[in-house]
Amino acid sequence: MKQITFKEYRMLDLIIFTVFTIVFEAIATYASGTWFWAQAINISVTLLLVCIVMMRWSGWAAIQAVVGGLVYCFAAGATTEQYIVYSIGNLLGLVALLLIRFVGKEKIRTSKMQLVLLATITYIGMAIGKTVVGLFFGGTISDFILYVTTDIISLLFAAVVLVLLRKTDGMIEDQKAYLFRVEREEREEAKIQEENEIIL
Repeated sequence: MKQITFKEYRMLDLIIFTVFTIVFEAIATYASGTWFWAQAINISVTLLLVCIVMMRWSGWAAIQAVVGGLVYCFAAGATTEQYIVYSIGNLLGLVALLLIRFVGKEKIRTSKMQLVLLATITYIGMAIGKTVVGLFFGGTISDFILYVTTDIISLLFAAVVLVLLRKTDGMIEDQKAYLFRVEREEREEAKIQEENEIIL
């Protein structure tokens, strides 16, 4: 069987996570409208998926940020302006890449507090982004409070799932580092097996 290249692996992985974003964001948005129709509460998986893809592929998480915003607006029956606000505004969540750059993915992956901080920075970044973009369509600075309060369940959900995923092999790990680690472990295992065969 022909081995895929690293670029092909990355493209396939991003396609899978984009499909996840489309399907689960649509379900979450529908659920929000059904369960909390009388309350100003939104449930979104976009925050979680953006954080996961940032850990796996860094800036490529912009795809999930934009797609998540578009799917949310489509499922919620949003206006044209809201499509722009959510899809473009979500991109500011990638400000959390600064945390990844200065702390390092491995330290973040193995620390509960760092994972919660990653989710929180991404969450606040998205809220600020939507507020700023919304200003061009007649919004106000106070809209930031609205975005932060209505999506708080999404932050709690993302933080909990990220903490739970930290021990899942390769899930929130830089994929280049992960592949190198797996290859190294396979070589070491093969070497040990070869040595055992020689001894026998």
